Amino acid sequence: MRPAVQAAGGGACILAGIAFVAALPGLNPWVPILLIPFGVLLAVGAAMERVQNDEGPPDDERFRKMRTFARSYAWQTSFVVLMLLLLLDFTGTIRLNGREVLVTLFLFMGIRASAAERHLFRQGDAG
Repeated sequence: MRPAVQAAGGGACILAGIAFVAALPGLNPWVPILLIPFGVLLAVGAAMERVQNDEGPPDDERFRKMRTFARSYAWQTSFVVLMLLLLLDFTGTIRLNGREVLVTLFLFMGIRASAAERHLFRQGDAG
């Protein structure tokens, strides 16, 4: 998607979320809660793509392999975190609802994938 179209879509999502809150303040709050961050993500992604230049690493087999290994590490560690959260819930140490568990897993998986990818790029090879 072109950055200009992506930024326009992000702005439209933000405006729609704000308009929903202003026009219908007593109704379901989840629509603006989803629309506004999605619009911000689209707009920031468009800005990042616009700023980005072609000096990044080439997209060859070695880099694809490193990214695949990084995502695999993130998946494995997220499974371990999920089992840890389940154990903590069974023992009664903490009580989490489904939304809290999903947010924790998504956050942990994203951070772990980025850290593993950075480590593998510094190392120079995966495996």
